[in-house]
Amino acid sequence: MALRSLVCRKSLGPASSSSFKLHFRGLQTFSLPDLPYDYGALEPAISGEIMQLHHQKHHQTYVTNYNKAVEQLHHAMEKGDSSAVVKLQSAIKFNGGGHVNHSIFWKNLSPVSERGGESPHGNLGWAIDEHFGSLDALIQKMSTEGAALQGSGWVWFGLDKESKKLVVETTANQDPLVTKGPLVPLLGIDVWEHAYYLQYKNARPDYLKNIWKVMNWKYAGEVYDREHS
Repeated sequence: MALRSLVCRKSLGPASSSSFKLHFRGLQTFSLPDLPYDYGALEPAISGEIMQLHHQKHHQTYVTNYNKAVEQLHHAMEKGDSSAVVKLQSAIKFNGGGHVNHSIFWKNLSPVSERGGESPHGNLGWAIDEHFGSLDALIQKMSTEGAALQGSGWVWFGLDKESKKLVVETTANQDPLVTKGPLVPLLGIDVWEHAYYLQYKNARPDYLKNIWKVMNWKYAGEVYDREHS
């Protein structure tokens, strides 16, 4: 196991009160959530070096740029600068989406010693069999769609809140799953190169094969039970 980072080890939540700090005269802004495990805890599936860079550099950049864009938006709105307000929307969507997606991603992973990679049980396990035939079929579908995604983006396993059906979707860049409809993310896999290139080089399918060894199905099951009721 890698040594625990100084910025490690608190509860993780993409939109919880513990993930926010108040700045800019009461504006609500994001702060970087800590990981619930050591950077090296997911090895050999994902190296500690990748996890540290991914969390401390990439995720932190999304948080920093989102907060900056929100402050600029606040000032633009105060001045009535509609052109600046419109221009800032893309930065807010991209960087805010990057924060939301990564906050989910960290929860989707778990060390093998803490049940990472264990098959889903209970309601979610039964639902997967019903909608996809088997867990292996779901994993194959997600891995195939993730490998085929052009450019950067995410592959998601989610719940359609209206139909109560399980779905597999992809999103481009840092678009959250909610941009595809009333969908709740149960699992999301980052297929940006920064998520795997240092270890897997251009072999994205190998990364997608090994990440299932540390997938946190317990978390996915908890979200499913909460949102499906």
